[in-house]
Amino acid sequence: MKQVIISRYGPPEVLKIRENQIPEPGDHEVLIRVHYAGINFSEIMARMKLYPGAPKPPTTLGSEASGIIEKVGSSVTGFKPGDKVMSFCRFGSYSTHICVSEQMVFALPERFTLDQGAAFPLVYVTAFMMIYDLGNIQPGEAVLIHGAGGAVGTAAIQLIKHAGAGIIGTSSGWKHEKLKKMGVKYCIDYRKENVYDKVMEFTQGTGVDLIIDPLGGKSWKNGYRMLAPMGKLIVYGDQKIVSGFRKNPFVLLKELFTIPKFNPALMLGENKCVMGYHLGKLRNAEHKIQNAVDRLMKIVDTGKLNPVIDRIFHYTEAPECHRYIQERKNFGKVLLDFRKE
Repeated sequence: MKQVIISRYGPPEVLKIRENQIPEPGDHEVLIRVHYAGINFSEIMARMKLYPGAPKPPTTLGSEASGIIEKVGSSVTGFKPGDKVMSFCRFGSYSTHICVSEQMVFALPERFTLDQGAAFPLVYVTAFMMIYDLGNIQPGEAVLIHGAGGAVGTAAIQLIKHAGAGIIGTSSGWKHEKLKKMGVKYCIDYRKENVYDKVMEFTQGTGVDLIIDPLGGKSWKNGYRMLAPMGKLIVYGDQKIVSGFRKNPFVLLKELFTIPKFNPALMLGENKCVMGYHLGKLRNAEHKIQNAVDRLMKIVDTGKLNPVIDRIFHYTEAPECHRYIQERKNFGKVLLDFRKE
C-alpha cells in the first residue's frame, strides 16, 4: 500500500510517499480501501511541529477518510466487506488502506458520494458539537463564524441555518459572494475591516450570542467583547501560530503573550461564557461523539447538509495540497484522492 508521511518537520515538501504492508484488522477493526482522505488544518500544524500530541516523523497523517471495506475483524458485527463507509482515523488516513475500530466507522449515507463522505466526519462533528452541544443554539440568535469559508465554517453555516439562527461570517473578500449564497447574512473582510466595529454595527450594539473561533489570542479577546448577555465564545484552535511554511519561534512567543486571561468573577457579572473544544482530546467520551453522529445523520436525511468540496488532489500532490490550504485558496473542504496507486 501507499502512504503519505511527514519525513521530517518543515514546509509542504517534507510530505513524501512511503510503501508499506497492508495491515490486518484486529478483532474489532475493519480494513478500509481508502478512496478519499480529508485534509484538515491540524495536519498542517502537525507537519510544522505545532500540534501537541502528534506522532513524531516519519509518520502518517490524516483524521478522516471514506472508502470500501475489504476485511472485517472476527468480532465485527455491524459491517461487512463491500460496505461503503466514512471514518475517523487518528493520524493515519493519508493512506490507500487503513484499519479502524468499528466504533469510529459509519455507513455512508445513501445520498452521499464517497468524496462527500471524506469531507464529512471531522468537520461536521466538530461544528455540530460546538454549535449544538456547547453553544446550545436557539432560533433567532446571532452567530459569528470566523473562517466562514473554510471546511468547518461551511459546515457550521449549514447547521446554523438548520437551527434557524442568523449568521455573520469573516473571510477574505473573494469568498463573500459564495458565503451569501449559502445563507450568511453579513460578511466581514478581516483583512480590510474592523471585525468588532462591523459586528456591533450589524447587531445594533447588542453583540452576538455565539462565536466559533479557531484564530487565536487577539481574536479571542475581541470576541469576548462582542458577546451579548448569555453569549458564548467557543475556541477550537490557534491558527495564528502558523506563519509561513515553517515553525517560527518568534510567532509562537508573540501569540503566547496575546492570549487573554479570563476572570471568572467578571464573567459571572457579565453573563458571558468561554469554552474550548478539541475533538481529538475527547477521550473517554466516545459516547458523546456517537450521540452527535446519530443526531447529525437525522439532519443528513433531511437533505440540508451537503459537504462543500473545493478541490481534490491526487495523493502524490500532497505538498501542493497543503500549500494550497495554507495560502487560503480554498472555499470549503480539500481532499486527497487515493483511488489510483
